[in-house]
Amino acid sequence: MIEDLKTLLWFLRRPSFYATMVALIIRKFLKNKDREEDRQHIWCNERKTTLEACFSNLGLEFHDSKPFKQDYLAAVQKKIDNSTSNFGGKGHIDLLFNICESLEVTEALETGVAYGWSSEAILRSLSKRSGRLISVDMPMLKQDDYELIGVAVEDSNLQYWDLIRKPDKYGLKEAIRKLNYSYDLAHYDSDKSYYGRKWSQPIIWKHLKPGGVFISDDIEDNSAFREFVEEEQLDFHVFEFEGKYVGIVKK
Repeated sequence: MIEDLKTLLWFLRRPSFYATMVALIIRKFLKNKDREEDRQHIWCNERKTTLEACFSNLGLEFHDSKPFKQDYLAAVQKKIDNSTSNFGGKGHIDLLFNICESLEVTEALETGVAYGWSSEAILRSLSKRSGRLISVDMPMLKQDDYELIGVAVEDSNLQYWDLIRKPDKYGLKEAIRKLNYSYDLAHYDSDKSYYGRKWSQPIIWKHLKPGGVFISDDIEDNSAFREFVEEEQLDFHVFEFEGKYVGIVKK
């Protein structure tokens, strides 16, 4: 109850996010599809593969390049360590960079930025081709230090990056429009609730180029990703990373 009140107060101080607040309230009255982690962990674990096998099955050349050097990682981490907020970890930045390299990505869509580790990993590849990344990020609930959103993105790559600071409900369609309804890579790392994924996955998939890749983080949280690939009858790949699961689909 106390946490719910804190969340309500957070929203009340931010009128631009009232629509998101209403959506969260509505979800409280719907059947909770998010409490399926045990079943989903089993489903993911039974289907997980290695990164090398995943690349092979996708028809991509496997690279094992590291996008960041240790001194750069340490410099960014120092800025983060001085903050009282916590936007999460780096995620599988090596995967993102190497898929972008294999696909020679020029147009990319991303939901969820946080410190910008994944954004910079994508940018370090597509900047070689003067590409473009459009990212959508809503401020994380009950967190501060929003100036740290995207802190890992280097100044030299800002020219290839557009950050839309809106909830997915508004920002996703705007981002797709800015990409002229066509992109090589989509990385989903924002609203991971069942209902958030169910709404966004078909929209993202619709405008992904043939041969493009859709990457979804933390698919063990609920059944939305499983239902998506089953309903669309898609070949998919799952692998484990730091105790969580990533889903990958090539169009």
